[in-house]
Amino acid sequence: LDRERAEVHRLVVEAWDGGSPRRRGRLRVSVRVLDENDNAPTFSRSEYRARLREDAPPGTSVCRLRATDPDLGANGEVRYGINRRQSDPDGYFAVEERSGVLRLRRPLDREERSLHRLVGGLSAQAFVRIEIEDINDNQPIFEQDIYVTSISSHTQPGTEILNVVATDRDSGIYEVVSYRISSGDPHGKFSIDPQFGIIRTKKQLDHETQSSEYTLHIAAEDCGSPPLTSLLMLDSLAVKIVILDINDNSPNFTSSSLSYVMEDVEVGFLVHHIIAKDPDEGRNGQVTYHILSGNENKTFVLDTITGLLTTVQLLDHEIQQCYTLTLMALDDGSPALSATQVLTIVVLDVNDETPVFTKQMYETAVRENKDPGEFVIKVEAVDRDSG
Repeated sequence: LDRERAEVHRLVVEAWDGGSPRRRGRLRVSVRVLDENDNAPTFSRSEYRARLREDAPPGTSVCRLRATDPDLGANGEVRYGINRRQSDPDGYFAVEERSGVLRLRRPLDREERSLHRLVGGLSAQAFVRIEIEDINDNQPIFEQDIYVTSISSHTQPGTEILNVVATDRDSGIYEVVSYRISSGDPHGKFSIDPQFGIIRTKKQLDHETQSSEYTLHIAAEDCGSPPLTSLLMLDSLAVKIVILDINDNSPNFTSSSLSYVMEDVEVGFLVHHIIAKDPDEGRNGQVTYHILSGNENKTFVLDTITGLLTTVQLLDHEIQQCYTLTLMALDDGSPALSATQVLTIVVLDVNDETPVFTKQMYETAVRENKDPGEFVIKVEAVDRDSG
């Protein structure tokens, strides 16, 4: 028998005798089939689908499961549960045992898990597919905390320096990141591609006249509404750009091109301090000094490092009153750059010579009776000193 197909069977029973004529009697019999718990519950659908925002609070209703059991009484009462071992070991969801309403138990995080698949039911099973809708709850995060790079001071405008990258764990429009320079570039020397985060030079750089180091703070912003951004200094990316010096400046003489020295100075006397400046850095700005010409008699010696010019021979104004030296200042760059200067050294006279007669003996004759004051003879003496 199957009560679910036919709960009551109605029969007509006849009884008859063996006489002649034969007599008959009839009886109506009703047979009621008692229920047995021989049917499992059946869900109205094999799969349920639902969408849930990731910021939904615990207790939010997800969907309602519906199952029926054709048995009677307690045999037909349906109760609901979740097979946690197969589908929800972390207990994000719960189902009301009698109503079948599926509810959220714990806060969700789409970035950790964007899809939940539940197996519902005890004797029978149905699958519940729950998609977690994203909200803009994650700000962009840079791949590195700081970038350090170096470029030449002659880098042309438009040159790509480096590429910064930030990612957003959100999905869809919320994961699209745009970039901008938030601080560190008051003169607009750099630009950044808002879509790809490529930093380029925007203007010509000059190591000597401007800063040799820039620290840019790059902000990344998503496209949410409202957008999440990393505007705070501690949350923004620091890009340190060091401008490398190149040897693009020649030394420049700052010392005088004229010097005076007394002729009676001792050997080793400091005649002149030669100074040349080079605005480049490091070896590019290190200057050495050299005499190119004018010191053929080796009268002077020049310290190549300090630029101190001293005498190595005695001077004599009466022999040479002026020296003209061609000097060179040379930096240590590669290739080296140089500058020249003509230094005039004037030897000043001192009274170190006695007068000398042009003749050692003068002879003349004079007549007697000459009047006083008449010309007799002229004697001459010369002094090699000047002035």
